[in-house]
Amino acid sequence: MTMFEELHALASSATLTMIVSADDKSGRMTVHVIPKPKKDVDEPALTKALSLTATPQEFDAGFVEALRGYREVRHSLAEQAEATKEVLEAAKLASVKRAGDAASKAARPATSKPGNQPTETTARPASTPAADDETEDEGVAAAAPAAGGSASLDLFG
Repeated sequence: MTMFEELHALASSATLTMIVSADDKSGRMTVHVIPKPKKDVDEPALTKALSLTATPQEFDAGFVEALRGYREVRHSLAEQAEATKEVLEAAKLASVKRAGDAASKAARPATSKPGNQPTETTARPASTPAADDETEDEGVAAAAPAAGGSASLDLFG
């Protein structure tokens, strides 16, 4: 491809800025090809400029090849960045799904096994040796004044 065909191929994925400077003393020139990706790219390597310093004759002989190599590496990096982005998005979705599954599992009531059913017990007042001798009616009668009644009861008579 010609120089402008390579520049066109490179410019299809990024807006290019080119800066060309010359040093009269050394007879060399520096060419900077600075890409600005057209879409949001989080990969810093894709914004790396191509900076070459050579004589005009060296540029005539090798600039097109240098552009081609740069374009191919950028294309490869862009593909890798896109593949990495897709992997990360898939991992993010999987993580969100696992978190949602765990949350819904935690919200569901736990099912009990047949042998692990809680048993219902009735609370009974603690017995003392003296209370063991009383009959059930006497225990209720003794508890009545304590429950809020102020009437006196004759327990023995």
